[in-house]
Amino acid sequence: MFFTPIPPVTYRHNARMGLERFLKEVARPLQSPATEFEQDEQQYKLRMDVPGVSRENLAVQIEEQMVQINTTSEASRVYKAQFELPMPIDAAASSAKLENGVLSLVLIKKLPQSKAQALVVQ
Repeated sequence: MFFTPIPPVTYRHNARMGLERFLKEVARPLQSPATEFEQDEQQYKLRMDVPGVSRENLAVQIEEQMVQINTTSEASRVYKAQFELPMPIDAAASSAKLENGVLSLVLIKKLPQSKAQALVVQ
């Protein structure tokens, strides 16, 4: 068996590249769950795979056009997703359902209301 000496510069370079590869693998962002998105004139429909999570461990927050989906700290798996939609959402009229590991959201659009007032012509 023969060993070839490695110059220190090459060794340091290879060690640094290996460390960087390791850190990228460990510190990579969470994989985003599979999602489906549909819309029509009145609503958006969003379906997201969240297997292994119960409905008690899911938090859905709606603020104007922003929809955030997170798991709580007690959940066995971690899911985070954030969606910015083109129109504001009516949170009171919207609904969420978890069935067989699929979270289904029906998000009702807030249609723009005209604030024009009629004046009486005299």
